[in-house]
Amino acid sequence: MCRRFSIFTYDEVLGIVRELEFDAPLNVAPDWPARRAEAFPKSAVPLIVPTFDTMRGIGRLGAGSLEARELSWGFAESWKPDVVFNTRIESAMKPTWRESMEHRRCVVPVPSFFETSQNETYPSPKTGKPIRRQYEFRVPGQEVVLIGCIWRDDAFSMVTTEANASMAPFHYRMPLVVRQEELPLWLGPDYRRLADRSSIRLETERA
Repeated sequence: MCRRFSIFTYDEVLGIVRELEFDAPLNVAPDWPARRAEAFPKSAVPLIVPTFDTMRGIGRLGAGSLEARELSWGFAESWKPDVVFNTRIESAMKPTWRESMEHRRCVVPVPSFFETSQNETYPSPKTGKPIRRQYEFRVPGQEVVLIGCIWRDDAFSMVTTEANASMAPFHYRMPLVVRQEELPLWLGPDYRRLADRSSIRLETERA
């Protein structure tokens, strides 16, 4: 599942926070250079965390309801040698995820994310051996893609759901993409209504 995405700078995320709080269009003027840094599991990533308990929700976002925070991608668990960087929304009530899913949902704003094809391969430029091809995904017409996450302490995990028609040719799972107008729902008690992402359209190109 998704283990790579491009990121905004911390200052850019602060600007996105202000736009979300005042329900303004999400526009980001890129810092120089325009090429985006990328995040991988264990990377430090700027993301958006609510200042309220997501089990209670807030109904309508306003000034002071969100904040930018830098967290490490992946939960450290005693039963796994590496970090757990993805969380299935269907597993929300399992002990590992329950508290964070109920009380600490958040979003990471990204320009794009990457997925590795389950079937397509090509010769490695270095070794010549077959490797699986990666694709980059965006939401058409949007500079900012909001992806649902959960957090605890100083780490976060990306929430995933069943792939929709745009993603299914590449992978059977996809990040939980949240529309701007859906953010109060994701940050409220009825968040599982967003598990079905069939209406989200993605555009893709070879990475």
